Amino acid sequence: MNKANFIALLTALIVTSLACAIPGLSAPIDSGPLDANSLSTIVAGTANAAATQTALIATNTPPLPPTETATPTETATPTPRVSAEGTTLTKQSDGAYLFMDQQGGYSVVVPSGWLVVRINEQEFLDAWGLPEASDPKLQNFLTQFQKADPKVYRLVGADITPEHFQRSFLTNFLISWDRTSALTLQQEIDQAKKDLPKTILQGAKIGYADVGLTSTRIPVAIMEINWTTKDISGATVKVYQKIIAFKVKSGTLAFTLTTTTDLKDALINSYDFMTDQIKMLP
Repeated sequence: MNKANFIALLTALIVTSLACAIPGLSAPIDSGPLDANSLSTIVAGTANAAATQTALIATNTPPLPPTETATPTETATPTPRVSAEGTTLTKQSDGAYLFMDQQGGYSVVVPSGWLVVRINEQEFLDAWGLPEASDPKLQNFLTQFQKADPKVYRLVGADITPEHFQRSFLTNFLISWDRTSALTLQQEIDQAKKDLPKTILQGAKIGYADVGLTSTRIPVAIMEINWTTKDISGATVKVYQKIIAFKVKSGTLAFTLTTTTDLKDALINSYDFMTDQIKMLP
């Protein structure tokens, strides 16, 4: 696997995040190939979610839950059992979740207000029995990851805060891992600045792109992207995404938030808390 695979991975990541979030996006216009070693390819991939979402909305048929049955539990993981992928997800007394990835060598704390699940784990099955799962947005979210690879998608989260969840847009975050990425963080940022004008996200703007440090002294690539699109009804949708990428034991991890411009201020503190408090495990 070569260094370009991290960009391909992130493209798929962002495509999925947007497909989970925006009902019925209009189809993108292809502006031709991009440099495969560019973070801009991540951004371009988001628009390709249009076809998936349009099909889901057009059929107006709720996705089917997994064929496996599960008995709902009070918490996502009653005990910190280590999964086959070397992860644990433990609910804290304040409603937050502690996610630990022993294979990747890092941990993340997710504040309350988010539904967080690992693919193929008990909390993913339990999520189908939640009251929120009657909403097509959450059904779509869960369906998007039903057959995803847990070696790549380490943790996924959906904002279920009532005042946010009642909107037509489902804010979500995704954590994905390319175990063989050879690109430096600065290379990712430099290529993104160069290639963004070529992407199929015409009119997209990078609000911020640089390399920095978290409060726990972890080097990260930081990128904020804004663009305006329309759904199939013609309504304007202003999209905001923030990507934090950092090096782990092997390769690169990306932590992506997808929301709308008007929800950004309400969600950014929660996302920044998660990414700023990332810790590397011994």
